[in-house]
Amino acid sequence: MQRVRTLLFLLSCAVSAPSPAADVVKLVVPFAAGGPVDQVARIIAPGLTAALGKTVVVENRGGAGGVVGANYVAKSPADGATLLVATSGYVMSAGTMTQLPYDPRKDLEPVALIGQVQTLMIARPDLGVRTLRELVDKSKSGARISYGSSGVGSTMHIGGEMVNVYTGSQMLHVPYRGAAPAIADLLAGQIDALNADVTILAPYVREGKVRGLVLFDTQRSKQLPDVPTSVEAGYPDLQMSNAYGILAPAGTPEATRRQLEQAILKVARSPEVSERLGGMGLIGPMDTEQFKAKLASDFDRWIPFLKKTGIQVQP
Repeated sequence: MQRVRTLLFLLSCAVSAPSPAADVVKLVVPFAAGGPVDQVARIIAPGLTAALGKTVVVENRGGAGGVVGANYVAKSPADGATLLVATSGYVMSAGTMTQLPYDPRKDLEPVALIGQVQTLMIARPDLGVRTLRELVDKSKSGARISYGSSGVGSTMHIGGEMVNVYTGSQMLHVPYRGAAPAIADLLAGQIDALNADVTILAPYVREGKVRGLVLFDTQRSKQLPDVPTSVEAGYPDLQMSNAYGILAPAGTPEATRRQLEQAILKVARSPEVSERLGGMGLIGPMDTEQFKAKLASDFDRWIPFLKKTGIQVQP
C-alpha cells in the first residue's frame, strides 16, 4: 500500500509540475544574429536548458525594428514554449510606430528582466566641449551640432531628442543603418555627438578617441567612474537605460510563468553568467512584479513623450 501511495504521489507531482508544454523552448530575438540582444540570449540559453530540463534555443526573427519577432511571439500559443527577448525598444515602438499588429501592453506579459545597460552621451574631442552643459550652450549659441543614431525611432534617436527636449538644445539628427556606422562617422569627425550603451562606447572614451559627457542615470558607471551622471550635470530629467527582458504570450499559465521566472533569475544570478552579463554592462535582474512595474512606468513615461516629439516609424 505504501508503494502505491508513493507512486500516486510522484505521478501527481509530475502532472502538476509547472513546465512549458513543448520539449523545446524558443528564445525569439527580434533582431539579426550577432547584436547585443542575440548575445544576451545566447549567454543565458545554456543555463536555462539545465534549469528547465528542456532544450532552449535562440531563434532570430528580425525585421521592422523588432516588430516581426514581437508579433510572432504575441501570436504564439501561451504555453511557455515561445518567449521574446525584448529591449527598451519594445516600449519605444509603442510610441513611435503606427498600426502595430499587436498590443504591446496586452498581448505579451513580463516574465523577468535580465538586466539593464546605462546610456552614455559622447562628443568628438575636437568639438571643444567637455561637459553636456557646454554642448547645450554651443547648440543654443547657433552652432550647428549634429548627433548620430542607429536609425529613426531607435533608442539612440530618442536619447538625442530627449536631450533636445529637456535642455532646449537644437541638435540635428543624422540617422544611420546601425550604431557601428554612426560611431565610425563620429570618430571620423563627420558628426558631433551620439548616445549609446556605455559598454559599446567606454573603450573609445578610455582611449581618448571621444569625450564622455554624461550618463543618462542617477549612478556613475563602474566602467567610466569619471563621467558624471545627468543629475550631477544639472539635468535630472535625462534618464534612460536599455533594458533586456523576457516576455511571454499573454495568458501563459501562472505556474509555467513562475517556473520560467525562477529559472531566468537563477541563471542570470549565477556567478559565470552574471560575470558575462556584467562584462556587457548589464546591471541587476528583476522578478516578474518588479519588471511589470518597470514596464508600466516606462509605457507611461515614454509614450506621451514620443507623441510629443512627433517621431513616427512605419513598421
